[in-house]
This record gives sequence, C-alpha cells and structure tokens, in this order.
Amino acid sequence: MSPVSYSDAVCRVVEQTILRYRMIEKGDAVLAGVSGGPDSVALLYILMLLSSRWNLRIGVAHLNHCLRGAEADADADFVTQLTTHLNVPCYQERTDVRQEYQAAHKTGIEDIARQIRYKFLDRVRHQHGYHKVALGHQSNDNAESVLMFLLRGSGLSGLSGIPPVRSGYIVRPLIRVAREDIMAFLKRHNIPFRTDTSNRNTDFLRNRIRHETIPHIQTCNPKIIETLNRLSNIVRSENEWIQDITCSLYQKALTDVSDYRRTFSIPILQSYPEAALRRIFRMAIEKIRGDLKRISFSHIEATIQMTMRPLCSGILTLPDGIRIHREAAHLSIVQRQPPRKGRHRENDEVLQPLYYEIFRPVSEKMTIVAPEIGMTLQFTELSVDSEKPEVHSSETSVQMDANTLTFPLILRNIRPGDRFTPFGTAGHQKLKKYFIDHKIARSARRQCPVLLSQDRIIWLVGHRICHEARITSTTRTILKIEITSPTTNFGNPDT
Repeated sequence: MSPVSYSDAVCRVVEQTILRYRMIEKGDAVLAGVSGGPDSVALLYILMLLSSRWNLRIGVAHLNHCLRGAEADADADFVTQLTTHLNVPCYQERTDVRQEYQAAHKTGIEDIARQIRYKFLDRVRHQHGYHKVALGHQSNDNAESVLMFLLRGSGLSGLSGIPPVRSGYIVRPLIRVAREDIMAFLKRHNIPFRTDTSNRNTDFLRNRIRHETIPHIQTCNPKIIETLNRLSNIVRSENEWIQDITCSLYQKALTDVSDYRRTFSIPILQSYPEAALRRIFRMAIEKIRGDLKRISFSHIEATIQMTMRPLCSGILTLPDGIRIHREAAHLSIVQRQPPRKGRHRENDEVLQPLYYEIFRPVSEKMTIVAPEIGMTLQFTELSVDSEKPEVHSSETSVQMDANTLTFPLILRNIRPGDRFTPFGTAGHQKLKKYFIDHKIARSARRQCPVLLSQDRIIWLVGHRICHEARITSTTRTILKIEITSPTTNFGNPDT
C-alpha cells in the first residue's frame, strides 16, 4: 500500500467539494459510514489525509445488516482490521434487517435497511460526540438516482438527485467524483476493499439502471453520467430558490397551526398558480407527518381540485390518516392521531374512514383517488344523441342517468342498516342481505364502499347500481364511472 498524497487529483476534488458545500469545518469530529466497499474505503483514506490539514477527529461506523450471511460477516471483519490499521475508533452493530422488514411489511427491504442504517449512524453520532456523518455516495450514484426518479415521473425534488448535505450534518464529500476515478485511486495506492456481490443483482431497480440502462444510453451519449449530474446541479439550485418563494407564499396563506393541523385561506390559495399549490400542500403534509411517503401526484391534484372549486365543501382522505377538509373559506390539512393502545385487538382489521364529495364534472373527466380502498374512480359525462343509448356496464365500469342524480355525490363506507334498490329489482334491500345472497365474504364487505346521491345509494361499488339511476330511452346525459386502478377485491364471486 503506497501512501496517499494530497497531490492526488481525487483528494483535491474532495477538498474543493467540502469547501464549496461547507460540509466540514476545521476542528470537526467526523464519523465515516464505512461498508468496506470501494467508495466508503476511499472516503475514509481521504478523510484521514485531510484530518491533519483540517484538524479533524475521524471515527468509523459499520452496520452489519445480516442480509448476506458470511459475506456480510467478512465485510465487518475487514472494517475492523482496516480501522485497527489506521488507528481510528470503530463502532459496529448487527441488525437483522430481514426480521425488521417482516415486522414492518409496509415498505421494501432496501428502504427498511436504509432507515435502520441512518438511525444507527445518528445514534453513534450523538453518543460519541461527532459533528458530521460522512457517506460515500459519488457522482455515478447521483446520476443513477436522477435517472431512476426521472423514470418514475418525479418532480424537481427527485431530479435534484442526492443532496451533498442533508439535515445539516450528513455530508457526501465524494459526490463530484466519478466511480472510475475512485477505482483508479484505490488501484494507484494499492488500497484493498470489499466487493458486495448483491450490487450485481438486477432484481433491484438501481442495479438494472447501473448495469443495463445507463450502458445502453451511453451508446447514444457517452457522457450521460456528466449530463445527468449537470442536470441535477441546475435543478437543485433552482429548486432551492423556488422553495424559498414557496415558504413565503405558504406563510401568507396560513391562518392556523397546531401539531396535527395546518389551515389555509381559500381566497389566498385560489390566487396562487397550481405549481405553488402543489408545493404548499406537499410542504404542509410533510410538516405534519414528517415525510411524503405514499402521497402521490394524484393526491395533490385532488387537493388542488377541491381548493379551486367555487363554493364547495368536502373531505378528502389520503394515506396514513391525512385528511383534507374544506369548509367555507378555509382548507385544513389534518393528521388523524393514531388509535390508543388496546383499542383494537392485534389481528383486527382497522377500517379506515372513507368520505369523499364528488362534484359534477365541469370538464371532460374528473378523477377521485381513494387510497384507503386501493382504487381510483374516473367520472365522465356523456351526451346521448340517439333515442336508444347503448349501455356497457361491468363491476368496474357503470353508466347512470345523470339527470336522476343530485350533486355532490358522496362516496363513503357502508353503514349498518344501509339499503338500496339493486338494478333489475323493484324493492329496497338491505346491503347485508345482498352480500349474503351473493356469497360475499365478511372481510370483502367491510372494504366495499357505496356511492350516494343525497341519501340514496346509487351504486354498491364493484357490484350493482340502483334501479332508479338506470339508463332509459329518455336519458340524454350519462354519468360514466370507471374504476381505473382497482387493487381491492370487493368480493365478486368470479374474481
């Protein structure tokens, strides 16, 4: 192993990056997250070199996720030997991420591993008095992230890529260094490292992008990594500028604040462009619950739609207990507090409250997202030109006579005693009897919503419409409703 010199080009780039983003101050204690892979090992050696120039105290943290068996154990042994050789303190832990993943069962195992790793790093930082946590993400990682978010249809935040500094203490000194330059640096100084064989597993999206998508794009643009990183830098700086403007608009529209609620003035919100509303609503939700997981573009668009309608009131229910209330001149974003312990038995299914107001479509189509039941409803009004309109109905697509309906319609959970008149029958029938007659399982009944016009059920969603709402020869306007993305089985016997 040859000594690392500051004259090495990679070292100079790293120091310039630290200065540009003010990642580290002279005299800081820096905790390096070291997996044993090439990036984190290179990072550690460069930090050790800079420690004398910057008067830094360096430590190493390593978390064994227990996902790769003997290979992961060998990584931990390698990091122990490395830190002993460099004479730096090493803080190690083992966590069975797979067990944590099975307990959580709401997100991917990669996301669980990342959450556990960041909590571990933050805990070590606090316990041992480190100012910063340095991670080994480099420019190829950033380019892959930008492309991945681009493929997912992300906004500016995703296209900004991996932030050089996050939360004020997580820093990425290698973010402007290419992977090939890091490998050349390690080879040049004969520095050993470990190879994670799971990085070649193309079952993971990032690995497919790394090993398949980017090499293919490079046949058209050999400098795609540089291009994506340039895009990331431009978008990040512009996004930060827009965010500053958004904060000012947010404060101007805000009328009331509490731990679980943000209330805004409707007239002020309606004076803003849609782009500002998207950011304001995302900002409010993130302030209330801490993140934006499971909050999709459709949820934000539904909130904007409710905001911009004249003289309306209603409720939107978003994932994880977020509800949007509009009443009079105010719009409130509310986080429903978690139920008290012991309120439900452990294996009981907790039914999420469902209540949406659907106003008459003013344009060609209108979409309502109902994540509580895993569906999206699309409403379309159609004009009838012939005397005998054609009717095409199924469990996921129904048509009704719009002139028999009174708006706004209500989409809600079923309630004890609910009745309706199924299409093709003459009398009222309890929903309970309908479910029993059609052999619908109890678990499916609970998740089946109903659509009402005033107090009358016009559609048992996923089953039948009300007889009074049927298409007849006098129908001149049809309301067509489609379940465009059903992920819930409402108990139809043939599904």
